[in-house]
Amino acid sequence: MTTSSLNYLLQPATLYRYFRQQSLLIIFLALISFFSLLSEHFLAPNNILLILLGTAPLAIIVAGQTLVIITGGIDLSVGSVAALTSILAAKMMSDSGHVALPPLLAMGLALIVATLIGGIHGWLITQKELSPFIVTFGSMSFIKGLALVISDGSPVSIPHGEFSWMWRIGSDVRPIPIIMMIVVFVSFGYILRNTKLGRYAFAIGGNETAAMMSGVQVNSYKIQIYSLNALMAGVAGILLMTRIESGMYTIGENYALTSIAAVVIGGTRLRGGKGSIWGSLLGVLLLTSVEVGLSLLNVSSLWNATVIGGLILVAALLDVERRKLHEMLPSPRVERPIKSETDLVQVFDRMKSLITQQLPCEHVRLYMTDWDTGDLIQQDLESNERTIIDQPAHLARQVGSTRAPLWVDDLAREPKVLVEPMRTGLQSAIAVPMIHANRLVGVLELQGSYPKMFNPTTVSLLTEVTAPITPTLQDAWLLETGWFQRQVRDALRHLWDEVYLSKSDLANWAYPSEVNGLPNKLRGQALQQLLLQAVEAMGEKDHSRDQRRYQILKQTYIQGQTVDQITENLSISRRQYFYDQKEALEAVTHLVINHENLLNTSLVAS
Repeated sequence: MTTSSLNYLLQPATLYRYFRQQSLLIIFLALISFFSLLSEHFLAPNNILLILLGTAPLAIIVAGQTLVIITGGIDLSVGSVAALTSILAAKMMSDSGHVALPPLLAMGLALIVATLIGGIHGWLITQKELSPFIVTFGSMSFIKGLALVISDGSPVSIPHGEFSWMWRIGSDVRPIPIIMMIVVFVSFGYILRNTKLGRYAFAIGGNETAAMMSGVQVNSYKIQIYSLNALMAGVAGILLMTRIESGMYTIGENYALTSIAAVVIGGTRLRGGKGSIWGSLLGVLLLTSVEVGLSLLNVSSLWNATVIGGLILVAALLDVERRKLHEMLPSPRVERPIKSETDLVQVFDRMKSLITQQLPCEHVRLYMTDWDTGDLIQQDLESNERTIIDQPAHLARQVGSTRAPLWVDDLAREPKVLVEPMRTGLQSAIAVPMIHANRLVGVLELQGSYPKMFNPTTVSLLTEVTAPITPTLQDAWLLETGWFQRQVRDALRHLWDEVYLSKSDLANWAYPSEVNGLPNKLRGQALQQLLLQAVEAMGEKDHSRDQRRYQILKQTYIQGQTVDQITENLSISRRQYFYDQKEALEAVTHLVINHENLLNTSLVAS
């Protein structure tokens, strides 16, 4: 290891980040060491197996609870679901006056019931907009009461010795529950990292509204998550039933709060958006290890609840302190490509999502106006192909020319309007103009599955939905086609010519005269101030590469120096100069797009 590497590892920020990532593991290992020093039996193989066997049912519930809490929800009914599942499975496989089902079939049917309960929770939360706390708290009491009624308040026995092999410890060890626990956590780890369900769970918990606006089917994914969580609770109930050889309404009685505690201790935020399945596993292992350790030290079990509550408070305090320390310490600088907040595909997907929420129509096509030529261009966002629409009879072309909406009730009976079906079987179409600052931004086309699907009400609805997003869609299109980069470069070349700037297309974009009626001279001054402030914003970054790009912009466009002078001043090659200039112009372009409000600030100040 080199001296520089060692110095980097010993920096306070580096040590803090490492401790932050591994803090729970360090605490867990410290507790294990503590109990093993005080009791020689703690690390005995049989005792480790007992700890893991006792952890397995609760851990499986914790896995499902983690997914729910990551979305910003909570489930207080997991214990009751586990109890009901155990009673249903035991009832169906017992032969007390009824036809006994095979054990696997009985368990499968009970798990289906548990999954349906979770689906109902998700439906009430999403469709009826009830609070997850209220839904699951009420369900906890309802399901527990149902379990009492079904079992008559007594244990429902299953055939003795039928599943004892699963929990056997000794020379013939068969730790089936431990294997099931590992499979569940590996599966959930894969789901959270590599599937849409996992990624959207984090997105929903981070900002549900933003996720919905991005096209995520929030309601559908929430229902899936609550169903999966209830299924895990049912699996835990089945495991507990096989261990005590009966289904009981008291099974999993304390699992709701204990599972939430394990998830919180594992680092998952209660308000959602952040969490780790492996952190939750460490959290539940920590709780069960403390419980076993205290019993080995002959500490009364009455202290268990006190210790668990204390651990939750400590975990919450540590999380607060970590966030405060994180704000104080500098973060590592990572070079990332510049990306605009106005991405064309994302903006169109958001617009399409809003439309499909209001109309039963998912067939949407986009046409955009070329600002340089005035042509109407069909934009295929999947293949990124662009086709100029030049047929006068084309539906979008007619709407673009008249700036008035037009719809076709029956495509088969309207020969005067040219419409390209998005797929076979579509029978009606509508196109509406998208206008911003009296400029045609583009045309939006929808196609329906049956005749006479569209009417004036549809036009009003589409106008209301698309109007707020049209300016953002316009900026995304201009950025996608390279128009912004060309205009910013041209404006910087004429930075000190206010008359030229006032007549430029970039000034027309930033200050459409129809909006504020600015005189030409003020438009030129405003654009000049915006460009200067965008360049100066580059100089506020402390990274050496950003500073070099700032100097290239400043010396090229503000000071007017030649390329040879700049390369000599900065001790760089001509090739490096042109590369950095290209990157710097892209950065300034994004600053102009995302900070046009600086124009108004400059005018007010003047």
